[in-house]
Amino acid sequence: MRKRIGLKTLASELGMDASTVSRALRNDPRVRSETREAVQRLALKLDYKPNAAARALRMGKSQRVAVLLSPPQQRFASPIFLELLSTLDQRVRNAGKSLAVFAAHDRDEETSIVQQILDEGLADGLILGRTRKDDPRVGLLMERGLPFVTFGRTDVAEQHPLVEIDYSIAGRLAVRALGESTDHPIDILSAPQGYNFADNYVRGALDEAGELGLPTPVVHRIYMTEDGGEEAADTLLAERAHRAFACIQDSLAFGVFRSTAKAGLTVGKELAVFGGQNFPGSEHTAPPLSTFSTEDRHVAELLSDVMLRHLARDGEAPSEGFEHHEIAPKPLLRRSHLLTQE
Repeated sequence: MRKRIGLKTLASELGMDASTVSRALRNDPRVRSETREAVQRLALKLDYKPNAAARALRMGKSQRVAVLLSPPQQRFASPIFLELLSTLDQRVRNAGKSLAVFAAHDRDEETSIVQQILDEGLADGLILGRTRKDDPRVGLLMERGLPFVTFGRTDVAEQHPLVEIDYSIAGRLAVRALGESTDHPIDILSAPQGYNFADNYVRGALDEAGELGLPTPVVHRIYMTEDGGEEAADTLLAERAHRAFACIQDSLAFGVFRSTAKAGLTVGKELAVFGGQNFPGSEHTAPPLSTFSTEDRHVAELLSDVMLRHLARDGEAPSEGFEHHEIAPKPLLRRSHLLTQE
């Protein structure tokens, strides 16, 4: 059996103190980038595996990073979270930590899960998604001092690191594409009010409609599921067949497609649809779904690395302020937003 490579072996090979090597492996910003790269390069070459159990006992830490998935976890899960989990798992294991995943069934349960993580010491850091302006989860974490990173902005964003997608741009992309291809009235299908990303999407969509001189779109706040999109479209198509739908998420657009088929209508003929987040299968609808990309892999890598850097500082605020990263979604113009004369 191959002998396990330990921290002291790495330190001896490099001629460094074990403490410096340990910090370099954790991506501690206090260690020079050249040193971090040299240590991590040798660790990879020698197949170094940190002893997580020993480190946890020594430091009084769980050596776990937690991710809290917000409801609903529907049939077509948002690909950003699948990419996040895969990327984060790889990143934290390379740093000698493990990943813990928590999934809430409703919004109230999210707060109780955060409370449990804090009370039982289940993780050393936490990544939160679907933030709200006055987010009780964030309040709890700040009160107890657990390092965390949010996927989205909060009212106290200056006090914590975050990564966010600019959903106001996404709303603009959808309305612009629909407005250029049809004069049908636009219905916006967005998530319930209070979620920052959904509020930003609606704001961007309404601003774009106003700037283009389009009739003010009607906003519908519903849960982001296929059933939610189908039920909303059932009601709206019963009133008027010729419509354009701007959907914040592809799950809602899939529901619109299903409703359209039930009504004997055709996407691309009587109505136009624009989705969001480029779910798996969106390119295989008929016609292919126009949507936007949220740059999932890049976002996942950012969240992972920001979390690890924040943990390396034990959650302390850096002198230059917390890391904030904003990603602009990119349009994927296929066919569903276009109307044909056939």
